Formats: sequence, structure tokens, C-alpha cells
Amino acid sequence: MEASTTIRKMMAGNKIVVPSYQRAYSWDTPIEKTNTNTQIDVFLSDLEEYSKSNADSPYYFGHFIFEEKNQEFYVIDGQQRLTTIVIFLSAFFTKLKTIRNLSEDEEICYEDMVKRRSAIRFSTVDYDNQLFIDYVIEQTKCDHNCLDTESARRIVRAFDFFKQQLSSKPEEYLTKMLSIISESTCTTHPVKNESEAIQMFIFQNDRGKQPSNLEIVKAKFMYNVHLYGNDDQNALIEEIKNRFEKIYKSISSIEYNISDEDDVLLYTLKVYFNSLGEINALDKINKNLSKETSIDFIKSFTTSLSRSFEHLSSFFGKHERENFAIHSLITLIKLGGIAIALPFIIKASEGATTIAQK
Repeated sequence: MEASTTIRKMMAGNKIVVPSYQRAYSWDTPIEKTNTNTQIDVFLSDLEEYSKSNADSPYYFGHFIFEEKNQEFYVIDGQQRLTTIVIFLSAFFTKLKTIRNLSEDEEICYEDMVKRRSAIRFSTVDYDNQLFIDYVIEQTKCDHNCLDTESARRIVRAFDFFKQQLSSKPEEYLTKMLSIISESTCTTHPVKNESEAIQMFIFQNDRGKQPSNLEIVKAKFMYNVHLYGNDDQNALIEEIKNRFEKIYKSISSIEYNISDEDDVLLYTLKVYFNSLGEINALDKINKNLSKETSIDFIKSFTTSLSRSFEHLSSFFGKHERENFAIHSLITLIKLGGIAIALPFIIKASEGATTIAQK
């Protein structure tokens, strides 16, 4: 990959993957009868505004950070934009094919950015990827059944939105949009050292638009292990990745029940330190990362964090029917904000697990 390139050149001939320890697809689509902007309609309206402007300079899609490994590029930063670009392009080519056959260059463009024979250019997190292939790329799935995660539902909603928005567009609009996206510029930084990629993510996002505290904590934990993990570094990195894969999968299944994943982070911290006075999760975690026992803290706290999300996933999932009375009470508490209920759910679930293990 070149440092300064176009979206088409960045994707052509490459396999780009979202590792499962990264957050799943999180961009929202507009809900009917509301004027609230979401990332998806802003994505489209920005492209349309650029198209109307007749600007001389190409559209800019931002900066992407990749870890290059085994001839694949793992997205460290920029996966939401990339996922949306591929969803849009797949909807776009579907619409264009209903008007006429693709030209030779358009066929090559599709192969460069979406799929060439069996080689799919972009893969999302493992637990959503088959749905992504079936619904977006191959379009062999047309129903909304068995969408197990909120991120899967977001993928489907985004694709349906783009299909609907493009359904009445003329050929001239479509060809211009393809030109804008394929020729749009971006900057990339592929690295072979995961530690460098994570350090860049922390630096960039501490000084720009903030990701969630949970994402920052994950990156800082992995970077700290790269620095101080010694002989256990590889095993510890793998352990953190596996735990965060479970965390993000849990988030995708319960996020409609929690207002903010960072609430879970904060209350796990309160339960972990048995201190209700904690109000700033990042400050407390940074202090513990500065100690000589930082590796032990990372291992222990990551385990607790993973358990908290597992408890919530069970509580809002299979346990709901079994504990209707408790859930009814939680529903009432949620009227004042789910954050009020979180520490009680986590603490009670942790206590029940401890008793069951004895």
C-alpha cells in the first residue's frame, strides 16, 4: 500500500480484514419519520454535496491504519468507513446492473473493490462476516431472520438504506458516484509491528475524535503488554484479543439494553476495586498501568471486564424469561437510566457465579 493513494488502489489486489478483537460495525441508519442525522445518511449526503460542488480536488476519505500480517491487512483504525464504503459499493453495483451491463472498467472496478472471483476484498468481524457475505456481497440472503447481533442488524439496515436511496437514481448520478468513490484519496499507514499500530491508534484518537473509553483501554492494555510482557507477550496478547472478541460480541447482542458500553467499564472498575467512588475509568486504569504490577492488573481486570459483559449478556438474554420479576424491576429502574441498575446486575451476577463455583 502507498502512503497517499486512492480507495480503489488501496483495496485492489488486497485482502482487508477487521480482526474480531475490534469493535463490530457501529454506524447507524436513519429511522423513518425522524430528522435525526446518522452516520449513514451523512456518509451519503457528504458524497452528494461533493458531487454537486464540482470541486477540482478529489474527495478525501481520511486516514487508515493497518497491521500487515500473512499478506493480509488488519484494520486498526478506519474500519467503520471501510465497511460502509463496501456496503455502498455493493448496493451501487446491484442498482447499476439493473440499468445496463457493466463496462469493462466498471467490471474491473468491482473486482478491485468488492470481489474478484472467490476473493472478497473486505471481511468484517468473524461472527458477522457470513451475514455480510450473504446479504451484502453475494445477496443470496434477502430476509431479516437470524440476525444475532446488533452489528449484523446495522449492516442489513445500511445495505437496505443504500438500495432504497439508489433505487430511483439515473445512470448519470450512479456513474458520477462511482468515479467519486473510486478516485477519492486517502492516506494509509501499514505496519508489520502490531505495537506500532496500536501506539498510532492511541496517539491519533487521544488527540482527535474520541473513541469509547473501552476501545482506548483495549489499545492501552495491548500496547502495555507489548512493552512489558517479556516472554509471555504473545500469549498475553492473544488472551486479550480473545477476551475483547467476547466483549464486543456481547455488546452487539445487548447494546439496545445499555445506553453506553463505558458505563459497564466504569461499574466493572467499581466492583473490581470495591469502591463506588470511582468516577474516571481512564485515570484509574492509567494509574494502575504505571505500576510494576501492570501486567497482573491487565490480566485480572480484563478477565473481570469480560465476565461483566457475559453476565449482562446472560441477564438480558436467556435469563430474562426465567427472572421476569427482576427484569420488570430493572425496566422501572431504567426509566431513570440503565447506569443506575448496572452495578447491581454485575455485582449480583458475580456473586451468583462465585457461589455456584463453591
